Amino acid sequence: MSSLCGLLVSAASRATGASQHAATSLCSRHLPAVFGGVLLPPTGERSGSCPLPTCPRDSQFSRFASPGAASSFSTSTKVLPRAAGSSMVSASGSQPALLHENFVVKVVTGNLRGAGTTAPASIQLIGTNGSTQRFALGDRESELFTRGSSHSFDIPVPKEIGQLRRVNVEKCKLLNTMDEGWYLQHVEVQGPGGEKMLFPCNAWLGQSDCGSYDGPNERNLLLAHHGKPVENPAPVSIAASGMAIPHPEKVLRSKLKGYNTQGYGYAGEDAYFYGKASSCNLFGMGVADGIYMWRKLGIDSGAMSRTLMQKCREKIASGTEDVFKVMQQSVGYVQAAGLQGSTTACVLTVDQRTGQLHAVNLGDSGFLVLGPAKEVEGGCSYEVKFRTNQLEHNFGYPYQIGHHACSDKVEDSDLASFHVHAGDIIVMGSDGLLDNLAELDIMTEVMLARSKGLTAAPITQRLIKLAFEASMDRSRSTPYSRAATQAFDMVYSGGKPDDIAVLVAICS
Repeated sequence: MSSLCGLLVSAASRATGASQHAATSLCSRHLPAVFGGVLLPPTGERSGSCPLPTCPRDSQFSRFASPGAASSFSTSTKVLPRAAGSSMVSASGSQPALLHENFVVKVVTGNLRGAGTTAPASIQLIGTNGSTQRFALGDRESELFTRGSSHSFDIPVPKEIGQLRRVNVEKCKLLNTMDEGWYLQHVEVQGPGGEKMLFPCNAWLGQSDCGSYDGPNERNLLLAHHGKPVENPAPVSIAASGMAIPHPEKVLRSKLKGYNTQGYGYAGEDAYFYGKASSCNLFGMGVADGIYMWRKLGIDSGAMSRTLMQKCREKIASGTEDVFKVMQQSVGYVQAAGLQGSTTACVLTVDQRTGQLHAVNLGDSGFLVLGPAKEVEGGCSYEVKFRTNQLEHNFGYPYQIGHHACSDKVEDSDLASFHVHAGDIIVMGSDGLLDNLAELDIMTEVMLARSKGLTAAPITQRLIKLAFEASMDRSRSTPYSRAATQAFDMVYSGGKPDDIAVLVAICS
């Protein structure tokens, strides 16, 4: 797009041995509303009166600052520096003062050939309750982001922003010059209390050093699960499989069984995908669980979950590395197409060059990462390195995207970012898996299967079989029965018959 984004506010540089860097306007696109200072909708304010599958959200948006009209913003326009705690000031005039806290943002460029860039960049912090303005980092006169460099900036952050969830970084495209790439290793954010949060990237913004790879100039960085930079991240190769089976009553009623092909499948309202990009080393997988209760209104939520997974698969196959954008744009397509109903969704990507995993999860589907713990006779034991949260408004009412006023937004999703390594195994599933098999059940079965040398496909089939058997066992203690006992203060036992979707990815 030819229009330039709105006014930027400079961040006071704290680079060691460097003077304060001038800030100029940069980028070459309109900022989406979510990136323009608009607060993300609150996630905790719900009413219990909604008859639909979820409860209504607060429809009011708050603002820390106006996104500003997109304008032609040249490098000669001065953006005034602002001391922490003072009013936000820009070339367009002053804005009301807000309560701020000073955050220190450290930007680390990778130590690779061609990693550095003379192009300036911009950054925005996004939290649970809102976002900052976009801040300029550097200018065209300062060679700020050189290979292996580390620079820190003071950024005033509104106290109302909540817990930081992601960081949006954009390398500005230089006009009338050769546009060089930038290998951003990570961004580290230190809060006012000294707490540190890591947002890994380990990827190119723009062209790679030899021009063989042309990445996006903008990336959403997700908060790292482990919180520590990984030294010399190692590449991984991923082999995956998936399978889905429908609720047994649906088979009896409609005679329809699961549809499972290489890379995509569905059964009932569950759908899944897995696969790799044709142009880069990107792997992706996802699962969606449509809400069955819409059937009472003549709506098939399975159409929404299937279409959502198809679009996510297409985005990843085309090389879209930003998992948040994969979900956001795919949900946008589903809603623009007028599909009705609602669905949970969980999508992850892995850059196989570095093992960097990014994930976005909305609802009670999810995944586990199992890693080798120690060598035992006949193989090795596993431990749970990571597990997604189950996002529910109330028991049995998961977060979900949909066509109705009560639906949640992609911005309400849980985000995760960390590295996977050779030997790790990712197990993803709908609630048909996670409601019926506990972590220990899954881990034990994976350990047994791997000790026999089984690959992703037979492990997937074994987990499907175990989950189905548990769902039909009325006396078994399951995650669902334990949660129901706690939610209703009554003793429940047995599994939960449901559609079941399972994916297994083995890293080597």
